[in-house]
Parts: sequence; structure tokens; C-alpha cells
Amino acid sequence: MLSKSISRIWQWRAVLVAVPSVAGAIVLLGYTGIFQLLEWAAFDRFFLWRPDESMDERIVVVAIEEEDLAHIGEWPIPDGVLAELVEAINRYQPRAIGLDLYRDLPVEPGHDVWVEVMASTQNLIGVEKAVGEAVAPPPTLAQVDRVGLADLVLDADGKIRRGLLSHYDSQNQIKLGLGVKLSLMYLEAQGIHLESVDAQKQHLKLGRAEFVPLGAYDGSYVRANRAGYQILLNYRGQIDRFRWVSMREVLEGRVSPELMRDRLVLVGSTAQSLNDRYPTPYSSNLIRTPERMPGVIIHANLASHILSAALDGRASIRVLPESMEWLWISLWSGLGATGAWVVLRKPRFDAPYRFRASWTPLTVRLCLMAVAPMAIGYWAFLQGWWIPVVSPALAAISAAMALVRYDSHKTRTESQQRLNQFLEAMPVGVAVLDASGKPCYVNGRIEQLLGKGAFSNLFSEELSQAYNLYLSGTDRYYPAQQQPLVRALSGETSSVDNIDLRVGDRTVPLESWGAPIFDREGNIDYAIAAFRDITERQKAQQEHQQFLQELSGLNRELDEALNAELQLTDAAGRFVPHQFLNLLGYDSLVDVKLGHAVEQEMSILFADIRNFTTLSETMTPEDNFKFINAYLSRMEPAVIENNGFIDKYIGDGIMALFSGDLDADDAVNAGISMLQRLADYNTTRRRPDRPPLKIGIGINTGSMMLGTVGGKDRIDSTVISDTVNLAARIEGLTKIYRTSLLISSNTFFNLEDTARYCIRLIERVNVKGKLDKVSFFEVFDADSPEIRDRKQEIKTQFEQGILLYHLGKMTEARHIFQTCLEKIPNDPITQIYLARCSGVLQNRKC
Repeated sequence: MLSKSISRIWQWRAVLVAVPSVAGAIVLLGYTGIFQLLEWAAFDRFFLWRPDESMDERIVVVAIEEEDLAHIGEWPIPDGVLAELVEAINRYQPRAIGLDLYRDLPVEPGHDVWVEVMASTQNLIGVEKAVGEAVAPPPTLAQVDRVGLADLVLDADGKIRRGLLSHYDSQNQIKLGLGVKLSLMYLEAQGIHLESVDAQKQHLKLGRAEFVPLGAYDGSYVRANRAGYQILLNYRGQIDRFRWVSMREVLEGRVSPELMRDRLVLVGSTAQSLNDRYPTPYSSNLIRTPERMPGVIIHANLASHILSAALDGRASIRVLPESMEWLWISLWSGLGATGAWVVLRKPRFDAPYRFRASWTPLTVRLCLMAVAPMAIGYWAFLQGWWIPVVSPALAAISAAMALVRYDSHKTRTESQQRLNQFLEAMPVGVAVLDASGKPCYVNGRIEQLLGKGAFSNLFSEELSQAYNLYLSGTDRYYPAQQQPLVRALSGETSSVDNIDLRVGDRTVPLESWGAPIFDREGNIDYAIAAFRDITERQKAQQEHQQFLQELSGLNRELDEALNAELQLTDAAGRFVPHQFLNLLGYDSLVDVKLGHAVEQEMSILFADIRNFTTLSETMTPEDNFKFINAYLSRMEPAVIENNGFIDKYIGDGIMALFSGDLDADDAVNAGISMLQRLADYNTTRRRPDRPPLKIGIGINTGSMMLGTVGGKDRIDSTVISDTVNLAARIEGLTKIYRTSLLISSNTFFNLEDTARYCIRLIERVNVKGKLDKVSFFEVFDADSPEIRDRKQEIKTQFEQGILLYHLGKMTEARHIFQTCLEKIPNDPITQIYLARCSGVLQNRKC
């Protein structure tokens, strides 16, 4: 009985090893913060999926809209108008009035009246900013402690998921947030006061609610900034979840008295032009411009959170203890490993078909493992809990894949015998080595060429010395790094015909091929090499090789001549664009100092001619210069006319900079203009020796360092930053996606009005040198009118296909891309996505 139990445990040893190993690795990775953004994204998605909350009747928002600003005609709002607004609200007898506007300085006319109103309105709460660049409170309200904090807590991705209840100022005095201050005034009227439950842990009780401060590692946070007293903000919703009226309606007396009586009234801006808006979980930035929530609505949500919890018992968002999160991840690791092992142990075909036979049920289980934590996490969110969903899903999938890999290794072992039988039947000499270079199999033909026992107990680097393999026509042993067998071990497929085998006084020329054999994960499993006697071809090959060497020498001479021309061009002298001088703060080039640098928020444009190297090889050097100057002279005005300047020419490439409030728009307009000018230029290039040109343009926006570099006698301007590197890589992506103009999400979100342009989302990819994925968009204003109109027509459908592709719904995505391709048959991006979808679906069938 005991032996049977031990045998069963031994059969499950792979599961018993994989479960704790994978769970431990996922937990450790979690502490690095690698899952933080993904967990936040899932958390945000829960808010969007959650059914609409009921409207909070206790809170009224007086919104300062664009129409109100137009009616008043100036900003900031004069103190006299503000005094009239507060008096009008106070006549309706609200319990408290929160003014989410900074009023640290007088704004005439009417300041004296405003001071009197602040002093006489006992339920008026003003705001100050205490964190970062501080903004003082209204002096009159500060003297009577009727001031709340307007500060908001931003996560690393710029979104607001936390509410700031209080914060210590520089005098170590507690400052309450605006929403907290208003809520406490509201609750005091009902006899409800704040109580301390556990002073050491800072647990507070308010009515039916108990508040617990957010820890540095609570939920999916990793090393979160815990300054002040923070909680997870349980949003009620956007502005439609609160009663609201415009400022003009209040001033004109068009508000029912019952709307504000005994309620909290918050006054703040909702106008787009005032930019008092912030990303929240309700913001979506996948395929459209993110929706931002006005600051006054965030304060209203915090007040609603506190009131609902204290009066209605509405649940706050709670998190699991750290040990429970570990157990949760371990549970899913166990489910993933067990599910995979059960599938893999079922009766199936022979070894070569084992993986294929198990793939369908295994795929179904992997999909369930990926979706189930999300579904359970959403259900828990509806109950008021925030639990990890990304790390358990990854633990389940990783554990399952670890078991698949283990089974794959067993399958390969069973296949080796069949491989040996196949290789023995080959008509040429064949040798097979494992990934470490150890011989696995040598057929009889190899032994005829190299002798019996060939490759035995030898590494591939020793073959030349052991078997007298020489480089053709020399007395040097054949270089190990050039041997096809060695190159195959490094993952390269190659063939050579310049090996001499010397047997006594006889020389036998050999031709050799080498190729790697990969496993399912793309790792080198084996290297295979073949050898053949090519004596009859030797003489012709030698003549051919001599011809190639002569041709190579001529090419090198030509390259040296071209390099000399480029060096002469580079030696033109010290030149810094005038706009660059202005950005550095200089009026004259004489004043420029080496090493001076400034940081600027700018947009950068890279443009490059497609296949310029091939094109230039058909022209003389003189024609090359004429061609480049003709091209650049047409492109330069496009940059200058759009308020930019060319920092440097990089061969046929252009690097241009744009600064100012509309730098993103200027850069995009310059790129469009360049493409339009190129189209006009191409009308003159219709001869066979003057083919039309194609260029790729990449644009990015962000912070960059501008300065001078060089030495005593030669300096140059330069721009350094990750923004520059990303722009260059985006320009390179135009080659892959075969499009002319790509912009990053940074540029897209800095455009004044994206609707002015013809833009569509292309992809979110891992760009070389970047840890996070980067979104980029195609700007197709310069396309022909027919193509542009068709792209606009299918834009929504096309972007829906991209969304389905990233969600893994390949069949639906492929159908959409096929429909799009019918509208624009030669759209390369649609063709790329269609091929991707088809490839994934084909792999699934396998």
C-alpha cells in the first residue's frame, strides 16, 4: 500500500516541483513591480464594467463651464462675481460649501466684498495646495480653519485611484482634504464624529464606516508613496452620478431652493480650457483620447465615498493580507500545473503526435486559467475587494507551460531513435551534434570520408586538426568559427565549399552544409552537418572565388572614396541653427560655450529615404550630391514653414525639432507637408533611371536635453534624450509597416485637436530599448484622396479589429481585416494584421 502511494506521488513529481517554484517566482516578480501596471489596468476595467451606482442626492456640484467663462469674459473669475455666487448658494441653506478654486491673491474688482462674504459665510470651505508647489489658502478662511486640501494622489501611470484624507504640513499640523472637511461638517450636523479605533494602526471609525490607511504594498501597489492618510477611492462615477448646475444658472436664480438645502455644494471648474482634469479608472487610452475627470468631481467622489460609508454602510475597497495573496497565487499555480498534467497524461498518439493531440484541450484550459482569475476578481470587486488577477493568471499559465515543456522533453527523447534511422539512410555524410557540441550520431558515409570513429570524443573546434581539414589553397587549418557545424550550433544555417581534406599526399575538396534544429520554444536542440566530395567542381569554384575577391576589392575602393567625400562634407565647420541658439539663450554664435545645455519639451521628427543605398549605387558621386540636395531643398521649407528647424542632416535623413505650445501639431503638419512635396517631386521622376521616391517619417514628443558638444576647435549642437531614441525607432517602424508617417502616443495626446487629422491606431509594441509597450498611430492626410477617404470610412472597423486582435479573438479580428482589405486591397497594415491572425489560428489548429 505504501509503495503504491509512493509510486503515485513519484508520477506527480513534476507537478509537486512546478507549483511552489512557479508561485515563488511570480511572488518575487511581483515585488519588483512588474505586474503593477497590468493590475491597475484590470482594476480600472472593473470600474468600467461595474453597474452604474445610484446618484448621490446629498451632493450638488456647481460647475464652471466654458459658457460661464464666455459670459463672464475673463479668468480668474473676479472676486465680486465669486462673492455673488457664494451668497446666492448660501441663500439656499446648504450644510457646507466647498470652493475648489485657488484664491490666495485678490482678483479685482470686488475683493473687499469677497473678504466680507468669506468672513460671514460660516459653512464656506476654501482650498490650498500643500504638496509639491504649494498654493496658499485664502487668508480670511485660513484664520478660522476653514480650508481643505485640493491635492490629489497620482499613481505612476498618472491616474488617480487613491483619495487623500489628510496630510501633515511643514509645521507638522494635520491638514484635511476638501472632501473630508466637507463630509465631517455634513456629518457633525447629524451628531456623527470621527473616532480613533486603533491609534497605532491609524484605524478610524466614522458612523458605520471604519477607515484603514493604504499600505505601501496593499493591493497591487509596490513601494507606494504613503505620505499622509490615503485610502483606495471607491468612485461613485463621473459627473452624471451627482446633481449639478452651471454657475450662470445659480447667478441668474434659475435653481430650485430644494436642490441645495441641507446638502454639500462643491464649486469648481469643468471647463476643458482650464485643464483642471485628471485621468481616473474611467479613462480609457487604448483606441481613443482618454477621458479626464474634473478635479471638483474627484473631490465630490471622495466626499460621497465618506458619506456613503458612514451613513449607508457602503463598502470601501479592501485588499487581501500579503500572506493571503501568496496563497491565492499558489492556488492558481497548482490549478495550472494539475490541469496541464491531467491533459498530458491522457491516452494519445505516439510521441511525434503527442503535443498535437493534447493541444486543443490544453489550449481550452489555458484560456480558462487566463480568464477565470479576471472573472473571480471582478466578482470580488463587486463585493468590495481588490484581489490580484494578473499574477495568478500568469502563475497558472506558467505552471501549465512548465509541465508542457517537461512533457516535450520526454517526447524528444522518444524521437531520437527514429531520427538516427533516418540519418543512416542519407546518401551524403551526415553528423548530428547536441546543443553542447557532443556528437549524437554519425552515419557510415562520414566514416568513409573521415575514417571510422569520426567525431568520437571531439568537440567541433578540434575537427580541423584531427582530420586534416584545411582552408582551400592554404596551409592553415580550417577556422573553427567558419565551420558550418559550429555555425549551426550558434543558430545559423550555412554552407561552404572551401574545405580541403588531406589524406596522405592526396587532397579532397569538400562541400559542407550546416543547419540548427530548434525545439518548440525556439531553442537549439541539435546541429546537423553534411559533407560531400566536390573534386569535379573545385577548379570552377576557385576561378569564381578569385573573381569575387577582385570585385570585393573594387567595392572596398568605392566605399573608401565615398567615405572620403562624406568626411569632406562633415568638415564644413562650426554651424549651429539660429533657433537652436535661441533655445540655449544665445543671441550670437560667438557667445556659444561648449557644454551648455537646457531641457525643453519639444517634438522631434526623423525622415529617411527608402532604399537610398540601392538608389545611390546607380548614380555617380556627383549625381548623388545633386540628388540629395534636390531632395533636401524641397523638404527643408516644409519644416521651416511649420515653425521648426533642421538640427542636422544624417546622409539622406533629416532630424528636425519643433518647440512651442503647438509643437506636436507643427511636427505633424511638417510631416504631412513633406509627403505632399515629395508627391509633387515624384511627378518629375517618371523615367526608368529616376524612379519615384518613398520616405518614412517618425515623430515623438517629450522632454529632451539640447546642448553643445565637441572640443577646443570644433563644436556642434546635439539633442539627447529617450524621446529622440524613440522617434528614431518609430521612423524605423515605418519600414516594417510599410507606411509613410507614424507618430507616438506622446505626440498624439499633445495634438490640439486630433479630429483635424486623418489618424488611426496601428499597434502597441515593445520597441527596442523600451521596457513598456508604446502605442503609435498612422497619419494618412498625405494619401491620395481616394485612399484617404476609404481609410476614414473603415477607421472604426479597422481599430475594432486591432482591439479584437489584442484580446486574442483572432477569428473575429481576421474577419474584420478581410472586410477592410476588400475596401483597400493594397493596405499593407491590414495585410500584416491579416497574416498575423491567420498565423495564430494556424498554430492553434496545430
